[in-house]
Amino acid sequence: MRRTRSTAVLVAAAVVSGGLVLTSPAYADPTPAGTYRQLVGVGSDTTQDVMNALAGDTVNGKSYAGTAVKSADGAGIASYDAIEPGTGSTSSTIKTRSDGPSFLRPNGSGKGRLALSESLTGDKYPDSAGASIKGQVDFARSSATPSTSGTALTYIPFARDAVGVAVKGSALDTLTVDQLHDIYSGSLTQVGGQTVHPKIPQSGSGTRKFFLSAIGLTDATLSPNVPTVQENQGDAALTEDGALVPFSVGSWIAQVNGVAPDYTKDAAAAGGHLAAVRLPGDSGATTPVTTVNGKLSPVTAYYENSTFGRDVYNVVPSRAIDPTSIFFDKDLYDVFVTSGSHTAELASDAAEQVIAAFGFVNEPYNGSTSVARHAKLGGLEESGIDTSTPAAPGLKATLGDASVKLTWTAPAATGLPVTDYRLTLTRSDGSVAAVKDVPATTTSYTFGDLALGGCTATVSAANLNGTGAAASWTGTVKYGSTTTASAPKTAYGKAPKVAVTVTGTHGVVPTGTVTVKEGSTTLGTGTLNSSGKVTVSLSNHLKVATHTLTVSYGGNGKLLASKTSVRLTVTKATPTVTTSAPTTVSHTAHAKVTVKVAATGTTPTGTVRIYEGTRVIATGTLSGGKVTVTLPLLSRGSHTLHAFYAGSSTVSAKSGANFTVKST
Repeated sequence: MRRTRSTAVLVAAAVVSGGLVLTSPAYADPTPAGTYRQLVGVGSDTTQDVMNALAGDTVNGKSYAGTAVKSADGAGIASYDAIEPGTGSTSSTIKTRSDGPSFLRPNGSGKGRLALSESLTGDKYPDSAGASIKGQVDFARSSATPSTSGTALTYIPFARDAVGVAVKGSALDTLTVDQLHDIYSGSLTQVGGQTVHPKIPQSGSGTRKFFLSAIGLTDATLSPNVPTVQENQGDAALTEDGALVPFSVGSWIAQVNGVAPDYTKDAAAAGGHLAAVRLPGDSGATTPVTTVNGKLSPVTAYYENSTFGRDVYNVVPSRAIDPTSIFFDKDLYDVFVTSGSHTAELASDAAEQVIAAFGFVNEPYNGSTSVARHAKLGGLEESGIDTSTPAAPGLKATLGDASVKLTWTAPAATGLPVTDYRLTLTRSDGSVAAVKDVPATTTSYTFGDLALGGCTATVSAANLNGTGAAASWTGTVKYGSTTTASAPKTAYGKAPKVAVTVTGTHGVVPTGTVTVKEGSTTLGTGTLNSSGKVTVSLSNHLKVATHTLTVSYGGNGKLLASKTSVRLTVTKATPTVTTSAPTTVSHTAHAKVTVKVAATGTTPTGTVRIYEGTRVIATGTLSGGKVTVTLPLLSRGSHTLHAFYAGSSTVSAKSGANFTVKST
């Protein structure tokens, strides 16, 4: 169930009044010591106590094991304090994995986001003298918005907080934004006759960043005389009359009510309190807290105010909560993200009761990853790294049977290496047909089982900074076709025939034309019949040889083109040889023999020889397929002769029948 802001405040009051004031010792970090959990968080001390409780640890002597937030698969949260529990040391180390390194405890929102960034890049935290912490942090607690632009990190709101001004002394009961600006810039040193002693949280604190922005200052315009104190520790800051310090209202409530570890109750008992602030545009001042059943509770109007009200976040790698990414972390998603019908475990009824008990206000957008619903996007918070995303890869596309195969080459190298490629296929109406994320080592992918029609495919390379420019291809998805062909051996002079059959997939009968080529020369074309078949007749003057032909089907509106190759052997023509000669001749006269050579589809050329036995007695050259050969004088008697055609490049050699000439 998602509850409204006002309902959450009542829950907070009810939980507080229900006896969460505890006097047992305070504990923090995963308990017992040496406990390791899957989802590791560091950073803001504004939200550390409530996150420790949501992790199921013991906070201020109360065990929250019964309401520990876990993913659907049982992955739990490990939330590490901003400073060392018990000692307050800011130089202690933590170890977040059983096999991981020890590294400096991240103190504050900025340091938490830096640790998360360097857990992704594998760089050393907090600087080159530190430890490489790749894979040691999964999320960062943050009470501030991004410090760098980009999309690498998603800031997921999980509650509403406000920044108040903790003061000591009645002269500071009511303050204006202008007064706060002048106090912290150093131009106003007294209010109502009381000398002011402003304090500011440590560098990297989200509260510090938020407060300075709210009053119109920056670190550069902050008075150098303002001392630094640890964030949200009233006892250390409110040490004299006139002292004031920005403070998380949620943290103040939780500490004073005894829900969170106590760094403030002594100061509150000595008169420390949250000042009423005249908000911009208001005529009167608004107090950040009210009292319900003897316990502090949020004032909704103050939390809602755009100047001092703020969302607090859990910051996660954007790719880790993207279900289409190869880096998707379902456990992280289950715990932190509310999307569609999926509700973050941190936004469950039980979790929201804990959140309200720690002085925060629950919102309908808890767990949202949409920038339209309070989420923020930011870049890696690490100085000195290349913040560019990759250029577009080189892209080729090959259409297949209801499929598109994409093949690409890596873009030019950037400062951060390519980690993956994002592939998107959209239909001609703009709707998304498919999305696929593949590792950087992959350079091809096939989208299959697609519907027919136009589509556009894009491929983008990504690195830790985000997804780069897209390479794009647009085409039309069709079914596949297969072309087969046969060509029987054919004699020169006869027209060769190529029998072609085209088969379509998905029961589609091919229509269209077929083209037969040898090299770049078109030898013939034909139109498929209703069965997807055609016989293409070629020229009867193809040279005598074995020809390798390409048979191509051009495709149609539903079918892709296809082709095959076929070998056609053209042999020499087989001739017929006929002779005409006198049966008798005088031995003093020369007989004449007419020889005709014929072949189908061609007129033979070449030489004809007249033989008597194995001896050539006369020759002639064909003209128009015939020749008259004059024989030499023949001796008296009968002579058995035959004509022999010697053949040509296109017609085979052939001997004619014997004939007899009698010389008298």
